Amino acid sequence: MKLFIVESPTKAKTIAKYLGRGWIVRATLGHIRDLPKDKLGVEEETLKPTFVWVRGKRELMEKLKALARKAESIYIGTDPDREGEAIAYFIYKELENLKKPISRVVFYEVTPQGIRSAIQKPTTINQNLVKAQFARRVLDRLIGYKLSPYLWRALSRNTLSVGRVQSPALRLIVEREREIMAFRKKEYYYIKVVFEKDGVEFSAFWDYRFEKPENAKPYLEKLKSALFEVLSYEEKEEKHEPPKPFITSSLQTVASGVLKVGVEQVQKMAQKLYEEGYITYPRTDSYRMNPQKAEEFMKYIEKTYGREYVGRLRKFKEKELSQGAHECIRPTALKVPPLKGKELDLYMLILKRTLASLSSPAVFLKKKALIVPIYEKRKGEDMRFLAKGSELVFDGYLKIYPEEKEMVKLPPLKKGEVLKPKKILLEKRQTQPPPRYTEGSLVKKLEELGIGRPSTYATIVKTLKERGYVVEEKGHLKPTEIAFEVADFLQENFPKVIDYTFTSQMEEGLDKVEEGQRDWREVVREFFSQVKSGL
Repeated sequence: MKLFIVESPTKAKTIAKYLGRGWIVRATLGHIRDLPKDKLGVEEETLKPTFVWVRGKRELMEKLKALARKAESIYIGTDPDREGEAIAYFIYKELENLKKPISRVVFYEVTPQGIRSAIQKPTTINQNLVKAQFARRVLDRLIGYKLSPYLWRALSRNTLSVGRVQSPALRLIVEREREIMAFRKKEYYYIKVVFEKDGVEFSAFWDYRFEKPENAKPYLEKLKSALFEVLSYEEKEEKHEPPKPFITSSLQTVASGVLKVGVEQVQKMAQKLYEEGYITYPRTDSYRMNPQKAEEFMKYIEKTYGREYVGRLRKFKEKELSQGAHECIRPTALKVPPLKGKELDLYMLILKRTLASLSSPAVFLKKKALIVPIYEKRKGEDMRFLAKGSELVFDGYLKIYPEEKEMVKLPPLKKGEVLKPKKILLEKRQTQPPPRYTEGSLVKKLEELGIGRPSTYATIVKTLKERGYVVEEKGHLKPTEIAFEVADFLQENFPKVIDYTFTSQMEEGLDKVEEGQRDWREVVREFFSQVKSGL
């Protein structure tokens, strides 16, 4: 008998179906050891962490040991990231005294082929990944436990907290709200001329902004009886490249908007789809795709939509450390699984995005005309009116993955052609305040700034809500009064902890540990010493 250990019951159930007789598959239900909840759990001088049993896991581990004693070999198949590696490490430490063959197996899709391939290529615990996880946990613990009490005393609330990623995210939301509060609406005006040709009505604008409507009156009067002449006309085909396949941040950003759910729910559903064998691992910042799978998907595109819709497997610039051998988030097969509701919607979104990324570009015909008034027997070339048009020539990837594209009709025009205006009017416009962040747009901004990693995005928003820092209002994140107080306190006393560049550098330091280039304790000391400078 062989024992296969994972962290998730869903994953265990799926893998058990693939392995069949002679195998026992069991789950740890997450972490078995972690830092204690009621105290620091880190020796400050040496940075030695004290990992204690998670409630109920000692008993669970004893049952796993009993099975392990009877097994001829043991395989540990936890998730392929820092967190999964740390779980694997603690499982290994509990079982190593049994003197049984123990292998770490790594896979990125829970499919028969993925599991068999992993078993055929067993490896050992990646100590660098484990150390990077230790560094993250210890750094987060030191920041949270050492800085939060100052916040409690200053603001008389012990439910508040400081966090390595949470606090910069809070700053983003508060700064955006202050921009909105400081915003003053400003009205302005443009002269618009409406023409009609061959039954097509189109508009042209003079690119001159009037602050007040009365300032435009002399020009409107001048144009009232004028004819117009086409000064130039251009047509140009423009290709729109298909979107990249999904990574964690883009999946959360897009799916939360399309499905009208929070990023945490998106990630939970994606994790379940992965554990049931329907998609690849959903915590990734890599756009890579298995070439064999890409070829399979492109053959499907050709068969379903036609040869002209087939694109290519594109290579994208990757981060220096982009989740090791991870792929993008893609379906493991083309067969639509027996899912319902939001889970099916999420799967179909991933499927369509994957196919779209391998499809041909969409082609648009872009049109542009410069039109000038003719008055007093001369051209008014000082007043150039611009008319633009856009038409879809070939839908390409849009056939599979529709996106809103603005289409504006503009009939073909000729240089020197004279046009009679249908109407001339003053169009009022006004400046708009910057929008509040949605959960998805916040994740996108954090990724742009290099703050957080795929495994942390969903928990950031959850923590901000639980601490009472933000409330959701019409799908947007609105900071509460205490959020402003916390952000101001941190800015004054611990500016490093909410400094975007510094936080990004912390992430890079953890990446260096994962690559084996830096000692994890050295990284923790370096960054925490700067964070606590306000103590």
